Amino acid sequence: MIIDVNTYLGHWPFRKIKYNQAQTLSKHLDNKQVDLACVSSINSIFYKDTQQGNIELSEEIKDYKNKFIPFAIINPSYAGWKKDFIYCIEELKMKGLELYPYYHDYKLTDENSIELINLATEMNIPIHLPCAVENIRQKHWLDTNKNLSLEELDQVLAVCENTKFIVSNGSSHEIAEYLIERKKLKNNNVYFDFARVEIFNDDLYKLIDTVSADNVVFGSVSPFQYIEPQLVKLQYLTIKDIDKIKSDNIKKLLNL
Repeated sequence: MIIDVNTYLGHWPFRKIKYNQAQTLSKHLDNKQVDLACVSSINSIFYKDTQQGNIELSEEIKDYKNKFIPFAIINPSYAGWKKDFIYCIEELKMKGLELYPYYHDYKLTDENSIELINLATEMNIPIHLPCAVENIRQKHWLDTNKNLSLEELDQVLAVCENTKFIVSNGSSHEIAEYLIERKKLKNNNVYFDFARVEIFNDDLYKLIDTVSADNVVFGSVSPFQYIEPQLVKLQYLTIKDIDKIKSDNIKKLLNL
């Protein structure tokens, strides 16, 4: 079984993307033998009111509950964020919180952001922190030129030690080593995908050695990126705990 921690539905303003509707992405994932996928709304990244995108997502996947696990995107600098988040968890039954400070123009350590993260922690909801959506070196001129910074991640982990985080779509092996040096992974509450980690130069093995197979998860960033490279990495990865990475860690994290 494979559970993908990082997929999207919706419209990307800067280029056309395939498989960005529930029906087409579900079929695409089936064709690649991906059984379940955590999914969030691209529209929520760009709507002034992120909640509208969350509601759209919930409506779109209502007939695909055996394929998609919805994550809420909340902007803690926007009015009403607290009631919106609670509604997403309690009414829309979303399983994770996804944050985009580099799109929504706030810092993870801002007062409202910390309050939101703490609220999610109290509700046993993990925080998904994509380091990027697309590679900023190829960005549209109106798109952001920022990624999630190591310093900001370091700072929020220092404040929110008991929160469960998923860090995706970044140089996970380097990020993990950076955080280990600063003793920020002592609770084993941070999980990493390997979407941008090479296997043929041993970087993926470095990541696993650094955080153990218990804290590595599968993420494809579909439909922005191809799924196949991540599947190839699984094929070449020779460890006995491969099922943890493919699905078991996310099952445990999301109480599936």
